[in-house]
Amino acid sequence: MKNRSSHPARPGAIALAIGLLLAPAAWMVQTNLVQTIAAWGCFPHERPVHAPALSWLEPGIVTVAVLALLMGIAGGIVAWRNWRRTGAIGTLPKAHEAVDRHAARDAFIARAGALASALFVFALISTDLAWLLVSPCGGR
Repeated sequence: MKNRSSHPARPGAIALAIGLLLAPAAWMVQTNLVQTIAAWGCFPHERPVHAPALSWLEPGIVTVAVLALLMGIAGGIVAWRNWRRTGAIGTLPKAHEAVDRHAARDAFIARAGALASALFVFALISTDLAWLLVSPCGGR
């Protein structure tokens, strides 16, 4: 039985978790945080306004959007690197080497992370475009 560290293509658990979860978490945080601050700025005292009541609302939304996009891209880069590192695992059965279950699991998580990161980076970009095109308070 091979040692966990003996397989050169195996990314660590932290890298796998970052690749799988960072981009979706960035999108979730961006969506919830921006909607929350937009609600505070556009509906003070539970009445809608045409201009934000908070002077920093639009720069705050842009700041959150840029930070979330950078986090999503970072998660995508880690996920892509994990996918590339585990690509060698798929060729092992052809070389008649045994693939341990943990290495195959890591390869699956790396691929799922790359796909999820690509999807959520696209979602981050789409959400950013929506915030740029539509004013949070309805009037521009």
